[in-house]
Amino acid sequence: MRELGLFILYVMLIAVAEALTTFTDPVYGVSLHAIILISLLVLSALRPSGNPSSLFLSLSLAPLIRIVSLSLPLAYFPRYAWYLVAGLAVLLAALTLMRVEGLGFREVGVTLSSPLAQVAVGLTGIPFGIIEYYILRPEPLAVGSLFENALLAVALIFFTGFAEELVFRGVMQRSAVEAFGWKAGLLGVSVVFSILHMGWLSTLDVLFVFTIGLFFGFIAFKTGSIIGVSLSHGLTNVILFLLMPTR
Repeated sequence: MRELGLFILYVMLIAVAEALTTFTDPVYGVSLHAIILISLLVLSALRPSGNPSSLFLSLSLAPLIRIVSLSLPLAYFPRYAWYLVAGLAVLLAALTLMRVEGLGFREVGVTLSSPLAQVAVGLTGIPFGIIEYYILRPEPLAVGSLFENALLAVALIFFTGFAEELVFRGVMQRSAVEAFGWKAGLLGVSVVFSILHMGWLSTLDVLFVFTIGLFFGFIAFKTGSIIGVSLSHGLTNVILFLLMPTR
């Protein structure tokens, strides 16, 4: 129960940091995220290996995602490079954590079990992207040549799809399920996932993302693979930011 209480406390702190980033000044939000990140790393280091040490280490990836997204000087880079550079930083952090924890790719769901089922799950990204477009109606990301837009689509699929699913459903959910059981683990990680979408200023979108997070989490838990949900996540963003706004 103590570990669950600490987990809830940190989720609340992440929510506060996101609120500061969104509603006051991003500098305050990033500063709090940095404090959360450091304290999670220290907390993990002070505990014996295994859970809950792994849980708090994996949770540190959440504030890291926001710090990376707001701190990298990407204004002079093409759009596809934004997602490539930021996503690569998050991916490297997740791979480093896996190495520290001694986790193989199969253990975090990077395996193509039930391939037809994974393809079917991946295609859910199409309706998810359409629905989220009508919730947010974002400005189109598509700019420049067809080649640049194709690179942007690849970056969205791999670096927002695969990289984020590796973080949330592959690494973080694995630790949370081991610590709290599958129901509480899926719920907790889905809450963290949805909180990081607060910046869109849409309560409906946060609820939608929370629901999708539960769906992704359940599929990854039952199939033992994040391939399908990674494809779905990536397709959702391609539909949301590239296709629907320019239709």
